[in-house]
Amino acid sequence: MGSLRSLLVIAGKDIAQRSRDRSAYIMGIVGPLVLALILSGTLGGADDPAAFELGLAVEDDGPVADGFRQMLAGLEADGVAVTTPARDRSDLERLVDDGDIAAGLHLPAGFGDAVRSGHAPTITVVGDPGSPVATDVAEAIAATFAAELDDVTLATATVLSIDGGGADPERVEQLTAAARAQPVPIELAPVEADGRGRDLSSYYAVSLSVFFLFFSVQFGVLSLVEEREGGTLDRILTAPIARWAVLVGKLVSSLVIGVLSMIVLVVATTVVVGAEWGDPVAVGVLILAGVLVAIAVAALVAAVARTAEQGASLAAGAAMIFGVLGGVFFPISQAGGLLSTASLLSPHRWLLDGFRDVSYGAGLGELGQTLAVLGGFAAVVGGAGLLLAGRGLVRS
Repeated sequence: MGSLRSLLVIAGKDIAQRSRDRSAYIMGIVGPLVLALILSGTLGGADDPAAFELGLAVEDDGPVADGFRQMLAGLEADGVAVTTPARDRSDLERLVDDGDIAAGLHLPAGFGDAVRSGHAPTITVVGDPGSPVATDVAEAIAATFAAELDDVTLATATVLSIDGGGADPERVEQLTAAARAQPVPIELAPVEADGRGRDLSSYYAVSLSVFFLFFSVQFGVLSLVEEREGGTLDRILTAPIARWAVLVGKLVSSLVIGVLSMIVLVVATTVVVGAEWGDPVAVGVLILAGVLVAIAVAALVAAVARTAEQGASLAAGAAMIFGVLGGVFFPISQAGGLLSTASLLSPHRWLLDGFRDVSYGAGLGELGQTLAVLGGFAAVVGGAGLLLAGRGLVRS
């Protein structure tokens, strides 16, 4: 009973000490939340983009130019693009240079006549180098229209060849109109499956929370190294306290700090950036598993570190390597090859996969493999740390 009371006193002392440390709040809550806000604000709209601002300079008249205008009008009606008219190519380039539009399309005078005569006219795409996505969209629009013109031209030429009617302008116009009126033989129907957590805001909220967890948890365990180096630990061990109580007290303080910081981040990111975490029970179990893994890594680092400075460097290095390898900043698991296989060695990869599955609707019963791997990692790494601690970390 005395050892248990000592354990709780040590844990409470460390928690109180950390609660007065501003760096704990910065590392455990403020840092990941601010970064999640920044990344969701700059990248979070990539999966739900606003309409692209495209310029349109058409210096031609006739049915071909009208068809191009109708195509852009349809895209604008669908919310894909917002078109800004321009007089000519130079005016279009000016709009791009001034930043009024991201990219633009130009049809020169005589474009329709060139198409009807069998020549290859040019659609010019003017793009801002700083807006490559908008430029790609403009190029795709031009390519789609060119492909449609090729199909219409081929169909018209085929019928004229069969009829032997020559290139009568009225006949060509009739065949062209008939070809354009034909329905599309294959229509693509994009369907977004029901799911949660697919947006980048949720991805970065989860990944950054996991990443910073490994920093916020380490302070409780690494304080053993500081106290040993400063001589405080020797004075503690002169008291009638079991050595295991000292070590476990440090682990308990890290556990409490890690769980509390993650709970705050879950609530804050849900409210502030709209992150979708999923089933609260499954999220809670994953948080506990993540905290235990982070404590295991910190315990091993504390056991091998000779000084507090060395311990902090090793812990930060381990958190950074595991984080990058596990896909905290970008999903390495989708890269394939050796890098994707190597990411399986990182606990961050398994934690992120687990949170992703839960955000898609998985329950606790579907996390068996993920929790088994995380539990095995914590047992092996943490066991090694405790074994080394028994030999030298907690010593008089």
